[in-house]
Amino acid sequence: MPSEIRHIVFSGAEIASAVREYRRQAGRPLPTGSLRRVEIGTNSGSVRVSLDIAPDNGIATSTWDVGSAEITEALVAYCSAHNVPLPAAGAKSLQRFGESVLLIVALNVTGAGWPLSAGLARAIQPKQLPAAAD
Repeated sequence: MPSEIRHIVFSGAEIASAVREYRRQAGRPLPTGSLRRVEIGTNSGSVRVSLDIAPDNGIATSTWDVGSAEITEALVAYCSAHNVPLPAAGAKSLQRFGESVLLIVALNVTGAGWPLSAGLARAIQPKQLPAAAD
């Protein structure tokens, strides 16, 4: 059976949109308001996103840290909602790519790693963010 490795690149705004919608559907919504900042980084090799949201009610901007498990679930749901095909059985992982995030889906891949993904990870130095609860 053929193997497949798919790399889908998400901007900070797309990640924020995906997390907002995912959390809303999960019953844990982010506050409504303006997105002020999206910071993408890593912590112990795991992708983390920090969102600064200025609530509509005028209180101070709040920061929300999101871990890789929740980001992955949010991006998979975002792909489904936007008709981006993903193999359901594929192994899904994240990598930081500049100011974007790669959702990597590997299907029927065995061996020591994925050459493109490994090269991308080495090409860009990740920012370190504090740990977020998954």
